[in-house]
Order: sequence, then C-alpha cells, then structure tokens
Amino acid sequence: MTSVQMTTHRIRIPSLFAPRRPRSAPPAVVRTLAAGLACLAVVVLLSGCGDDPVSLPPPDTGGVWTETLVPDYTNRAMWGVSSSHFFVVGEKGSIRRYRDGVWDSWQFRYFYNLRGVWGFAADDVWAVGEGGSCYHFDGRDWTLQFVGTYEDLHGVWGPDPDHLFVVGGNGTILMFDGQEWSAMDSGVGVTLYGVWGFGPDDVYAVGRLGMILHYDGMAWSPMQSPTGNTLDCVWGLTPDNLYAVGSSGAIVRYDGSAWSLEDSGTSERLWGVRGIPGHQPAAVGADGTYLVRGEGAWEASTIASGRYLYGMWDDGDNVLTIVGYGGLVMKLTYPAWEIINQGWTHWLTDIWAPDCEHVVAVGKDGVILRKSADGWLNIAPDLPGMDYSAVWGVDADDFFVTGNDGVILRHRGDRPWTIWNLQSGANLEDIWGTSDGNVFAVGEGGVIVHFDGRSWETMDSNTTLSLSAVHGRGPLDVTAVGLGGTILHFNGVVWTPQDSGVQDALDGVWSTPEATYAVGADGLILRGEGDGFGATAWTPQASGTIFSLFDITGAADGTLYASGYSGVVLRNDGSGWSVMDTGHFDRLNAIAADPCGNLHVAGLWGLVLLYTP
Repeated sequence: MTSVQMTTHRIRIPSLFAPRRPRSAPPAVVRTLAAGLACLAVVVLLSGCGDDPVSLPPPDTGGVWTETLVPDYTNRAMWGVSSSHFFVVGEKGSIRRYRDGVWDSWQFRYFYNLRGVWGFAADDVWAVGEGGSCYHFDGRDWTLQFVGTYEDLHGVWGPDPDHLFVVGGNGTILMFDGQEWSAMDSGVGVTLYGVWGFGPDDVYAVGRLGMILHYDGMAWSPMQSPTGNTLDCVWGLTPDNLYAVGSSGAIVRYDGSAWSLEDSGTSERLWGVRGIPGHQPAAVGADGTYLVRGEGAWEASTIASGRYLYGMWDDGDNVLTIVGYGGLVMKLTYPAWEIINQGWTHWLTDIWAPDCEHVVAVGKDGVILRKSADGWLNIAPDLPGMDYSAVWGVDADDFFVTGNDGVILRHRGDRPWTIWNLQSGANLEDIWGTSDGNVFAVGEGGVIVHFDGRSWETMDSNTTLSLSAVHGRGPLDVTAVGLGGTILHFNGVVWTPQDSGVQDALDGVWSTPEATYAVGADGLILRGEGDGFGATAWTPQASGTIFSLFDITGAADGTLYASGYSGVVLRNDGSGWSVMDTGHFDRLNAIAADPCGNLHVAGLWGLVLLYTP
C-alpha cells in the first residue's frame, strides 16, 4: 500500500453563498502537472493528445493560489458512524467527512470518480471508485491500496473488518480478509453496481441486465431475476425482506424464496434504496424522485428541487440521510427534512473584477454571483431557463450580463434589473464596452449588437459564424473572434474580416496598447500587430500547452494571462508564455485581473480561484 498526499479543507456549515474560509491548494495525488512524468502521462492520455510533447511547468512565480468559492462535487454514496458523523464520496475523487457540524475534505486522482464507501468505525473506512481506486482511512490519513484490478469499482459492503466485498466492472468481485485482497469468481461478465448482505456467507450483488448473484460462503451463483433492467443498488433489513432498484424505475423484492417485480409507479432511474426500522423502505433517483413503499404500490414524490439523488444511509435508529447532485446532503428525521449541505454546482462561464473588493461571476442555470466583503451572493433576477455567458461593466454598481435567447441584463445599484430581449433570440456569448454608452455584445450566427446608452442596434458583422469574444482599445478599435478562426475588426464604422491563418475555434481576445491576442483550441495563441487601429497580421505564439484556452486577460502592469482546460493558467510577462501551477484540473472558463494585480479564475463545478502575486 502507498501513502497518499492529500488536500484537506475544514469549514463550518455556512448558509448558501456565505463566506467560506479560502484554502490553499498544496499538491495532492495527480493534482499538479509537476508531480512527475507519470502523472503527466495520465493527463496527456486523458486529454486524447497521443504522443504530443508537453513541457513540465516551471516553478511558480511566488504568488499564492486560494479558493474563494469552493466547488461542491456531486455526491454518490455515504456511510456513517452516526447521524452527526459520516463520510461522503463523489465525483472527481472527492471525499468529505461531516463531524459535529464541521466538514473535512480530501481529493484524490481527479480523473477518477468515487462510487462507494463503507466502514466499520470512525478509523476504519473504505472508499472505492473508477480505475480500481481504493482508499482506506485510519482516522488520520487515507491510504491508496492496489486491489489487483483496474476495473471500475462501484459498490462496497462488509459485515466485519475481515470480510469486505467490492463489486465492479465486467463481473469483478473482490474480497478483503483483513490482510490482503483476492479476486472472487463471479461467473458473469456484466458490470455489478451494488452489494449487500447479512453475514460473510449471505451476500447479494446486483448489476446490468437485471443480474442478481448470491454468495453462500463458498461460491457465487446467479438467482432468477424478474427484470432485465440494470439494478444499481441492493439493500435489506432481513434476509426475507430484500430490495433492489435500478433503471426505468425497476424495483424488485426478495421474500426469502424468490424475487418479484414491484410497481414503482415511475420510469425514472433509481440509484438508492434504504429504510429505517419501523418505517417502510424508500428509494431515490433521477429528478428528485423519492418513493416510499405503501401497501399495494410505491408512492412517489419529488424532493430536493428535482436534483438527482444517488446515495442513502440510515443510522439504524431514526435518521435517513440522502446525498446527490452538486454536493447535496439532506437528512430525514421523521417527519421533517433537514438540509445538511445545500450544495451547488455552478458552471461558471465568465468572471469580472471591476475593483479590488468586488468580483462578479456568471454561469449556467441563472447564476449571477457577486462577491463583496460579505461573501458570495446570487443576485440574479428570476428568469427561468437562463444560462448566462458573460459580464462587463463600468463599475461594481453598473454592469451588463449576456445570456441565451438574446437576453441582455443591466444591473445598476439598488434599481430593478433592466432586461432586453433581442428579437432574433440569438444566444449571446460575450460583452465589452468603452463606456456605458458604447457597448458591444456578440454571439450565435455572427450576431453583433451595439448599445449607445439608450437602445440596442444590430450591426452588420459580415459573417454567419458564431462569435465567442469581443475586446478592444477604444471606440475605433474593437476586435471580435469566433468559430473557424474568425477574426473581425471594427474601425468605428464597419466590421471587416481579417485573415487569422487558422481554422480553429477562437474563444478569447484581449487588446493591449501594442498588440491584440486571441486564444483558442489546443493551446492556440495568435498575436496580431498593426498600425494602432487594428491588427493587420496574425502570427501564432508558442503557448507551452496542448490544452484548449477559453479566455485571456491583462493586468495593469502589462502581464497577460490565459485560462483553459484541465486547470491550465498561462502567464506572459513579456518574455514568453509559461504555465502556472494552479493545483487544479477543473476546466477554467474565465480569467480576470483586478486593479490590484490579483487574478480571479472561474470554471466548472463553481470553482473560483484567486491568485495573489
């Protein structure tokens, strides 16, 4: 077994968007490209880049990275010591422990999601996941163990520390006897997702195609299944009252002699089933589905605002806990639900820092987050179905936001939001201006609209290719970029196409007094030079990365920064581009520099990073 470096984070339970103590990001397993050539090989393989050469990042420039908004990765399973002391595992190698109102967090092997967790005591906990991932917790440290397979592992259960069963891909079943791991012969080749039992010689496993297996202490054997649907979870209070749930709302019950199909009343996929002594069992699944077994059928309701629900656990007394999408943890103490962790998964698309105290980040599902001394607050208006793409403004109390279906918003202090809807309904991707009376927004199908302080007017862009970004030096020198290597320049009168020399998608653009830079797919960076009124020649620059870049910004001292896929942030202080070690592998969609020289970077899962030079 190998000792594992890890990143930990402890926080008190906050209200939604309340300030959370920033954490630094020290290296953890597969959390930094500089960890070694082996880690680098994994990153390159997963990026699909074959044998393309990649340079290791140089030492950091001395600044500090912290998380100002901590992502809540989706929770997939949980196990607990008590209702106030439990472990949750989930996406991106995340493990969290809740203990008396305090969360501790670890993250391992970013590219491998964790799927199951089981324990025997607070200092004897196991977590399993994709790629044969298996970790053991001794109360202080998590230890990575090689279990003899690289198959994805989905379920784990055991009656005692000397009998731990794990199931996974292609019929994989493993057992730990307290000393070593061994592979068991399942006799099947289908993926197994769930395992449960009542002792070391009475264990059940379920999986694809309605597969149900039973272990009698000697061998695994298939049981007659009443369904061909995938079964994701199996659980029971007694050997003659066992349930399994799965795809298309499938619920099957074992009465000690045979399995029978029950009417769930839903077609939603079910991922968990569980119960508390004295109460009927419950099942959870997609779109907030919550089922309770009644006399003749299962009774359905929707909880958690329709979020996907994956894992369940009970304390054996009177508490049932459910985990799900975006970090959700909720506890049922009959008859009331309690939210332990509301969780959120903001897919942030843009970030803007007008001064040294305020930051605005926007994203999908109607998110407009504003950070001040009081922390992050979602100030978005109630517009159902909105995905916001970009933000720009004059100051912290006067800014514009663009979104899908041609929506443009303006926020001005305590006034109600001003809302415009383009008649074309085109999705808008970026916005920038020189003043509140000279603003440009670009987007789908080559649309460009201009705001003169009173109204929006459609401009002739001379292209039908979608535009991703816009920036400039002033009213007479504006550049927009987009799909197919599209670059357009506005001279105050007309938009004119320019020859980029590439066909790759361009996602970001930034103008300095000396040149204009565009970034895009596969680490592409173009530098445009001209006569001060728009670039006339575009040439590629060595970026030092093969990962796609999504945004570019400049600091007051002239330093340029770009952000992109797999946690990449690049820096150019005039001597060329170099990779900065962020300690993250999340996709970073947007980057902005504030007047104090700090960097703010935002991306998937709601992550916001702050770099302080």
